[in-house]
Amino acid sequence: MKSLVVMGLRTLAHLDAKETMYEQIDRNAIRAEGRFPGEHLEVIAGSFALGILSSHSVTRIGRVVDHLGWTRLFPTDHLVSSDPMDRKDAANWERWRREYEARGLVLHTVVDIGEVLVRNLARSPAFTEVYKYHITDEQHVHIEGATRITALDQTLAFKEASLNRASR
Repeated sequence: MKSLVVMGLRTLAHLDAKETMYEQIDRNAIRAEGRFPGEHLEVIAGSFALGILSSHSVTRIGRVVDHLGWTRLFPTDHLVSSDPMDRKDAANWERWRREYEARGLVLHTVVDIGEVLVRNLARSPAFTEVYKYHITDEQHVHIEGATRITALDQTLAFKEASLNRASR
């Protein structure tokens, strides 16, 4: 099984409000911008699988990923729609973890901008072995059991992938 780094679609990209984003997708006029440098994603993808778990449909997730030019980094079978369940509920993540495992992926890292989501995963005994990162510039936000970061190169996955890349 390949280790998986998963994030939400809004963590991957700066997106407009849901209705506006859907209109952009339907008109093929997406204005989303990546939140991270592509090089950071490339480094991680050299050693880990990259996935997205989002409340949007897999088709819409794929369209945004394609717009960003990162389709080869996020294969369709690594995209999961949480709809209609609450993405912030750690109990639901247990189901999605099993879904990823059925696809040959083991949840290694969760990176997200959602404070409530990261806090809930950090509190759950089911996710103690998963690395949890909260992306925020707000230095006063502290989540016990998670690490506050501002960029992907601050994750253990990036550091491990960098070492693997250097040793090749």
